[in-house]
Amino acid sequence: MMIKTGKTGLLAAALLAAALLAGCGKNAELDKFHTEMENFTQQANETFDVLNNIDPESDTAMEDMLTALDDLAAEFNTLAEIEVPRQFSAIENLADEAGDNMSQAASLYREAYGGEEYNENVAAAAAEYYNRAIKRINYISEILQGEMPTDDSIVITTENDAPGFKEDAGEVGTQTGDTGAEGGEDGTPAAE
Repeated sequence: MMIKTGKTGLLAAALLAAALLAGCGKNAELDKFHTEMENFTQQANETFDVLNNIDPESDTAMEDMLTALDDLAAEFNTLAEIEVPRQFSAIENLADEAGDNMSQAASLYREAYGGEEYNENVAAAAAEYYNRAIKRINYISEILQGEMPTDDSIVITTENDAPGFKEDAGEVGTQTGDTGAEGGEDGTPAAE
């Protein structure tokens, strides 16, 4: 019944650390990005704590889990709405995908557990969407720390290799392998 969040809270903390480094008071856009990332990280960490601390013996455990997942989906969608500075454009589509995947996971978990009978197939699909969302958060964390994700399912496309290459561009994008979509014109990941 319970969802294992593993090191996700720590990864969200890594997002905060990276956003702190990005802000540094250089300009209003980066400061705003820093503040919004800090807020997302704090809220997501609190929700991951709620998920990790649900007592499975409680009469309200199921509804507590589903409510926390709904909250997490809302927080991930807030992440997707954050205006990303050009320096971090590679994370924009990843944030959108994380939000979409977490929303799908929360909806499917409600479907799997909300009916009269538990639906194992729907729960498995929900878990897959949940894992996809977390994977994208991991990628975002790595990118914000100045690292390139090294997962075998990722294809790195630089703007030099992408259609519509812009001479002044120096950013690097990523593409996740489980979306089946190609990177956008600026080399950033494409949503499914």
